[in-house]
Amino acid sequence: MGIAELERGISAVGVSDRCFFIGPREEALVAAAEIALELRFPPTYRRFVGELGAGSVGTHEFYGVTDGDFAHGVVPNGIWLTLDERKNLSLPRHLLIVGDTGMGEYYAVDTSRRGSDDESPVVVWAPERASDGDELEVVAEDFGSFFLSAIENEFGPS
Repeated sequence: MGIAELERGISAVGVSDRCFFIGPREEALVAAAEIALELRFPPTYRRFVGELGAGSVGTHEFYGVTDGDFAHGVVPNGIWLTLDERKNLSLPRHLLIVGDTGMGEYYAVDTSRRGSDDESPVVVWAPERASDGDELEVVAEDFGSFFLSAIENEFGPS
């Protein structure tokens, strides 16, 4: 699971003119992003930012690593946004923002949960419900599945 879905998604991205990504990010930049966030990326997210960086597929935007300025930025810089929302909205430190639901909520990788494959689920985090103790809704078992699902929602099954 996970890596196979990510590979299918990356293959689909390569053949569509409705996909826009900033492109590969160097390993040193990806490692610097992990250090800035004080967390380790799950394998599928790490590969995504290494190969595609950040970008969009149709109406679906995927936040990732854009550049090394983690203190200032704009979407789709997921590292800057995660750090900013930690400060401004008390985003829990184990969440990594990877997208926006369009309803005032974020898709986030929950790095506090790791499977035997070292993957973490993608959850929905709502700032207005951040302190009420609700369990976070899991929308995908890992980032690779999340990515492929969004692509299939846009283009149909691959």
